[in-house]
Amino acid sequence: MDTNKSEFRDEMPRVMNAEDEKFLVQWLIESNKQLAQRNRELLVENLNLTSRVETLEKISFIDFTTGIHNRGYLQQRLEEEFSRSRRTGTSLSCLFIDLDDFKKVNDTYGHLTGDRLLRDVAMLLKSFCRREDVLVRFGGEEFVILMSCTGHRKAQLVAERIRTKMEACIFDYDDFRLSITISVGVSTLKKNDFKHVKNPEELIWTADRAMYEVKQHGKNHFFYLPFSSDRLDFAPAVAATT
Repeated sequence: MDTNKSEFRDEMPRVMNAEDEKFLVQWLIESNKQLAQRNRELLVENLNLTSRVETLEKISFIDFTTGIHNRGYLQQRLEEEFSRSRRTGTSLSCLFIDLDDFKKVNDTYGHLTGDRLLRDVAMLLKSFCRREDVLVRFGGEEFVILMSCTGHRKAQLVAERIRTKMEACIFDYDDFRLSITISVGVSTLKKNDFKHVKNPEELIWTADRAMYEVKQHGKNHFFYLPFSSDRLDFAPAVAATT
């Protein structure tokens, strides 16, 4: 019987004295400090990683030849602007711009000069853009300007202003001077168009088709192709007053 009592006493938890309690409290405090420090380090690492990801994303949307945004950026913004215009009932316009006979520049002066001309053209186009407009190099010698809250008359007016400015501009490259013209296709999604247009890229395709019509009829003009049009009657315009 005495043996059983002894075993029972050995299994009972030892009551902590004051020194044990002090050690435990200090250990908990130190552990919490270490955890807090590690949490701060993880937070900083996460913020740095997020910043790097955002930087890489921004870089991925830049066209390195011209310094403006690229086609990938247009695809992202087109979805946003299409949804916003459909929701608010405002017009969304697109200018599809192609440099006329750009291949001759590369063949005559070399691709480095061609790249330089593309950069200068991009800067000229940028000067006509509002802060909310989206200017991108679509590919090769093609550029696109996406214009929110802009009707077809305003878009045509901007297209003609850009075309006129480009035609008159002389690009001075030390040993020689260059000039170039552009063909511009214009398209506009109006409030009623959103009822049957489901794919935002139709705005780009329509402007591209309009630009192609200009190419087929002499270049150095702009042409507006409405979504409601079943025909592609071409009437190059020199002013956008209608």
